Amino acid sequence: MPRSVNDTDRAIIRLLQRNARMSYAELSRATGTPESTVRRRMDRLQQRGVIEFAMVAEPSKLGYELRAMIGLRVDLHRLQEIAAQLNAMNEVTFAAFLTGNFDIMIHVIVESQEDLVGLLTEKLSSIEGVRTTETFVMPWIIKPTTSWILPEHEAHPSPVDNGDDLGDDDEDDEPVASGEDGPSTFADRLRQRNVRNITTIKET
Repeated sequence: MPRSVNDTDRAIIRLLQRNARMSYAELSRATGTPESTVRRRMDRLQQRGVIEFAMVAEPSKLGYELRAMIGLRVDLHRLQEIAAQLNAMNEVTFAAFLTGNFDIMIHVIVESQEDLVGLLTEKLSSIEGVRTTETFVMPWIIKPTTSWILPEHEAHPSPVDNGDDLGDDDEDDEPVASGEDGPSTFADRLRQRNVRNITTIKET
């Protein structure tokens, strides 16, 4: 287990993955941890990139009916510039460099078959270094990537706070009354700080 995360952190993460709108008070009750400790641990987890928050929209309910995976074979010496152009495309929701039959695999979401054809024939085909593409339309999502939940493991000893990890300083905290110090959820505090472009830990 990474030393930056202990069992209390893991419990908080699992609860948030199931319901990202849980308040600090609810997390405190569920984990038996003082609310002030929950607040501090969540701040540290977010600051160190262990957890991130975002609002997740359901594309099909907004008129975006077609999803597809597209495998790309590319000139590898152009990989970085191709990756930059894929990142700039709003239709591309996921892209990864692969080993195997394809060099890059992307997940795209579009409104219609016409839009998919336009993406293939106008946008992807115009990227210098993309040699061939192969498209796999996905009529049914069996399990979304956002459904992943941190597995439960046997209890681990809590790490010592040496400045390089989150530390185990729960016993020094006193419970904090629910609702004090402003917003009641971590997501509310992030919104107040104008945190942008972060990914979800909530199942959709």
